[in-house]
Amino acid sequence: MSPSAGKKNSARNKNSGYARVFWWFVGLGACLYIAWLTYLPAYSGRAGVWVQSKLDFLLGQTGYLFPVFSLYFLLELAKKNYPLLRWIRAFFSLLSLVFLASLFSLIAGIFSSLWAQRAGGIVGFKIGTALMTAFGRFGGVLFTLIFFLAALHFLFRIPWLKILESLLKKLAAEYRDWRKEHKVLSAQIEAAKKEPPVIEIASANEEKLAEKQDKQSPQIEISTPRSGPGNEKKGNVLSRVKGGGDGNGNSSYVLPSLELLTPPQPSAERGKPSAETIAAASSVLEATLKSFGVDARVTGVSPGPVLTRYELTPGAGVKVSSIAGLENDIALALKAKGIRILAPIPGKGVVGIEIPNSKPAMVYLREILESPAFINSQRSLLFGLGLSADGEPKTADLQTMPHLLVAGATNSGKSILIHSIIASILFAARPDEVKFVLIDPKRLELTFYEGIPHLFDPTTSPDKVSVITSPKDAAKVLKAVVRLMEKRYERFQLFGVRNIDAYNALALKEGRPREFFVVVIIDELADLMLVTKDSVEDSIQRLTQMARAVGIHIVLATQRPSVDVITGVIKANLPCRIALQVISKVDSKVILDSTGADALQGKGDLLYLAAGAQRPERCQGAYVSESEISKLVAYLKTQAKPDYPMLDTMTKSAEADLSALGVEPLEFSQALKLVLERRRVSQDLLKSHFGSSARATNLLSALEVKELIHKPEGSNHWEIHFDQIEDYLRRHFPQVPVQTRD
Repeated sequence: MSPSAGKKNSARNKNSGYARVFWWFVGLGACLYIAWLTYLPAYSGRAGVWVQSKLDFLLGQTGYLFPVFSLYFLLELAKKNYPLLRWIRAFFSLLSLVFLASLFSLIAGIFSSLWAQRAGGIVGFKIGTALMTAFGRFGGVLFTLIFFLAALHFLFRIPWLKILESLLKKLAAEYRDWRKEHKVLSAQIEAAKKEPPVIEIASANEEKLAEKQDKQSPQIEISTPRSGPGNEKKGNVLSRVKGGGDGNGNSSYVLPSLELLTPPQPSAERGKPSAETIAAASSVLEATLKSFGVDARVTGVSPGPVLTRYELTPGAGVKVSSIAGLENDIALALKAKGIRILAPIPGKGVVGIEIPNSKPAMVYLREILESPAFINSQRSLLFGLGLSADGEPKTADLQTMPHLLVAGATNSGKSILIHSIIASILFAARPDEVKFVLIDPKRLELTFYEGIPHLFDPTTSPDKVSVITSPKDAAKVLKAVVRLMEKRYERFQLFGVRNIDAYNALALKEGRPREFFVVVIIDELADLMLVTKDSVEDSIQRLTQMARAVGIHIVLATQRPSVDVITGVIKANLPCRIALQVISKVDSKVILDSTGADALQGKGDLLYLAAGAQRPERCQGAYVSESEISKLVAYLKTQAKPDYPMLDTMTKSAEADLSALGVEPLEFSQALKLVLERRRVSQDLLKSHFGSSARATNLLSALEVKELIHKPEGSNHWEIHFDQIEDYLRRHFPQVPVQTRD
């Protein structure tokens, strides 16, 4: 090698060493900065919050160990010898972090699926779910623990055998000590049994002590041990809290009478066309088809109070599609507002043509609820739908649907249909059997039911329950219903039952409280999707996929049946649908996946698509007036008040709620008093008073969550609800003096 080549290699090695040192310091600075952002995000600006949120999403709680493993990764790369071993150890450092995240996710998943993702992040949750699916939860935890310990052994060369040997020696020593103490104690007990007078005196003294404690705490029973046969297994002190009933009372509750509803017209022929009208329409129908070269005869007629169905039998060689294509021409010839062609009628070898009657009759809810189809059923979630095209009462069971989508244009009868569903269930079910979660962003329809005993809200206590009108509150309530569903599944699994009916039968047999059905009704889905689309859609998807078995059912209603409201996710989990009159065929296809709803007459004229049915069935929805609803609600309020047990989804106390928000009760009371005194609120005001930007942020968030302050959209100014702040202080912090201003 020439001297010049040697000098070039020496210079190249020197430059490579400089670059290595330079990049090592860059990596060290990056690790330290990541540690600062991870552990102190409040002091790191937006970058810290962003990094912490990403680590929390990917690795959950194990994200706090990411800086430690990153530093170890850097130190391994800094070593000079064995470059392949450096990269392997660096790889195992990151692999051990992934295994730890998976282990956290599997263990947290025992208690809640939500905890599983929070504990291990999306990485741990996905890997843990895959292992649990393949090997079960125990096998997944076992394999993940083994992989994690193996990775730690490779990284730090931990002497596991020595550790295990030392642990076994300690356990053996502890066991020997326990055996010795047990022998001594047994000898003392045997000796004490030979001295009965001493035992009797001690027993008498204990009885006096128990009697004294009974007087001080009357709700606790105290049982003391006595010498003699048959009493050796009694404990020293046994306590039992005296409780009430099983929570399923309502023994004095009386179901409302159908006399509260308007009776139908006495005539059985009301609304139906006369024989002359039917004969004339049949002649016109056959002549119209013949003029277009279609050979068909009217072989059957089913007159109803709202529409009449004519059954056509096509001649030989006539295609059904040739009749279906003449829909508009037939409507023109019959001078009808709109017709619907069933080509063919399911189960029959004929084509059906439904023609509205010239003077349709009103269908009242009472005649549906008085029909045998409703009276003879024992289902709690049965409701009156209306009259079929044949004029027969039609009912539907929400429990077998198990969820329902209702859509229609304005003034099509959608709200009245929702009222008829609710009223039908209220006439047949007690408050301990069925409860309603009512969500009405329009604040127009469901507010009628304020105060009824069937009202339910899984986020608040019975004395504060009301109809939900805020879209943000609705999103919180739906999430709480999801958590309620998960809790019920855990309870059903514990008792070895598959659904709510089996659980209630077992509870009735064993004398335990039964579970009530929960019906979630959303009167205008479009308003919720506009404000909180992602949260609402995720909750609806989970509920519609899983909630049937635990007795939770959903009724979604909207007057804007577009694809951005009734998304593919929602439609896929709502096979049972009711379409009222819509404006276009596109809207009809969104609801029913077929046309027909655009040809309806409005005022309750509907198409009912049952789960599993190939074609929708036409019905005239039952009518119930506002005055009837008011009478029903007034009666229900005299029978009972909203009542249900406290749930885990509810806030137990103000202190617990504040603790979850990272705020101390004393600080929060001081912040409330400060806002009242200064008559304003801001980040800078709270920071100057409490000396920390993080505290100010938490306090400001707590004030907003408690709805004591509000920032309108498009504004940077906080609106302060001073009356609510004063009321909150009086209820939760009575020791703080409140000075009001006129």
